[in-house]
Formats: sequence, structure tokens, C-alpha cells
Amino acid sequence: MAVLPSILALLIGIAGWYYLFYSQAAQRLAGVENGRLNRMRVRLRRAGGFVLLLLAPCFFAGFHTVSADEQPRAFVYVWLTVFLLLATTILLAMVDLGLTWKLRRDRAAGSES
Repeated sequence: MAVLPSILALLIGIAGWYYLFYSQAAQRLAGVENGRLNRMRVRLRRAGGFVLLLLAPCFFAGFHTVSADEQPRAFVYVWLTVFLLLATTILLAMVDLGLTWKLRRDRAAGSES
């Protein structure tokens, strides 16, 4: 039995739980960021946490419940779901990063004036 994939799935689930319910970092930017953009950032981070919560059991299932030899179609569906969830996580993170760059650019332009 592979222990490392199980540990990774657990850590992914913990990170998702944290981002969905406990992370306050985005709310702390409310004082320096446009209100609409800050609300979008908070929603993006919560959506990312939700996606991570979905990713954890799918990742676990990919290693422990389906076999490529016995259930090839289910194996492909599970791993395709994992890759789509990973791509969604990366997309959400890149949008958040873009908002961070915009905030830094706006703050740098404001301090020069």
C-alpha cells in the first residue's frame, strides 16, 4: 500500500479545509484593495479551497480504489477528474496572482503621486 499518496491526499484535504473555512488573508487586504476586487479574491480563495476538498478524495481514489488493469475506464475517469481539478486550482491561483500584481502596481503608482 502506498503511504505517500495517502499522506498527500490528506494534506490536500487539510489545505482545502483551511482555505475554505479559516483563511483570513484575503479579507485583511480589504483596507488596501478595491472592495469589488477584494470580494472576488475572497471568493476565488474559497472556490480554490472547495476544489482542493474535491481533489483530495479523487487523488486518494486514483491510487487506492481503481486499477488500470481491472477497471480501465473508471481509472481514466478518476485521473481525468484529478487533472481537471488540478487545472482548475492552477487557474484560480493564477487569477489570484493577477489580482495581487494589479494591487502592487496600483499601490506603486499611488505612492509615486
